Amino acid sequence: MSTDIDRRDSTASAVTGDRRRWRTLPGLRQLVVPLLLLLEVLLFARLSGTFLTSENIANVLLNSVDLALIAGGLTFVILLGGIDVSTGPALGVVAWVVGTLTLTPLPPLVVVAVAAALGALIGLVNGLLVSVLNVTAIIATLGMAAVWQTTLFGLWGGADLFAPPVSAYAASARTLGVPTVAFLVLLAYAGLWYMSRYRAYGRHVFAVGNDVEAARLAGVSVRRVTIATYVLVGAMVGLGAVVYMARTGVVQAASGADLSLAAIAAVVVGGTSITGGRGSVIGTLFGVLFIAVLQNGVVLAGVPPLWNGVLVGAFILVAVGVDVGSERLAGRGRSS
Repeated sequence: MSTDIDRRDSTASAVTGDRRRWRTLPGLRQLVVPLLLLLEVLLFARLSGTFLTSENIANVLLNSVDLALIAGGLTFVILLGGIDVSTGPALGVVAWVVGTLTLTPLPPLVVVAVAAALGALIGLVNGLLVSVLNVTAIIATLGMAAVWQTTLFGLWGGADLFAPPVSAYAASARTLGVPTVAFLVLLAYAGLWYMSRYRAYGRHVFAVGNDVEAARLAGVSVRRVTIATYVLVGAMVGLGAVVYMARTGVVQAASGADLSLAAIAAVVVGGTSITGGRGSVIGTLFGVLFIAVLQNGVVLAGVPPLWNGVLVGAFILVAVGVDVGSERLAGRGRSS
């Protein structure tokens, strides 16, 4: 009798241990990107003597600000179980408006407010398509991406738009040798993190991403949360357009086109599940740094820039594969 009891106790302990192990798997995945980022820095430092110079590090941070802003908002969309592939073309349209307004006597804060509002309006359109008209997110945002790309091409009309930065804080200003706008990004991420963890809206985003029907039965307004989330990413696109215009000084027909893929890569590589319900903006920040260092390092290492897209796409596939694999393993561990 005692032998049977001991055997049952040992079996229960083994099952409990397995469950704990599978439960911690998603958390361990969050540590992968910081480790890869460290290895990436060491690799490029060895391949290029200029990689770790203060000026190059400042350039990496400055060049990643617009990507970081978009990816921060996009994290909430993917947590929701959605997607937005229109962020790049939308940024190009807003950047054109920002450049045009910068050439007028309008105060910088007004230009920034208009950019954020226009971006939010673009996000509102996406949110209404997805939540009210029930258009699949990938189809809705892919269609809007074509609309904004065509709109930008029409505005461009064969002539690039050149404009000065809306403010030195968006481009050349430095604080402790670091671009000042990078500290503003950290402030924005702190706000996003607080909102995701300690506000009802953040809890509702996670709830919808985990199970739409369960969230609806619990009293969550799925439509309202969805619209608010797309408005949020739209506003972040608007702010990103201000920095993009200040950084590049020019808007062209294809401006911002490559940012959609890079932003999705940063979020997914940063540990946010592509199926929704799991992830964090902190992980996204590491994902942004990983993508920014990759794009900078391959150029300094003498690799043709065309390989940037290949590498970013490859890391998306790897991250999604790891995510799906970890979910399956965790599911097996829970069922056992």
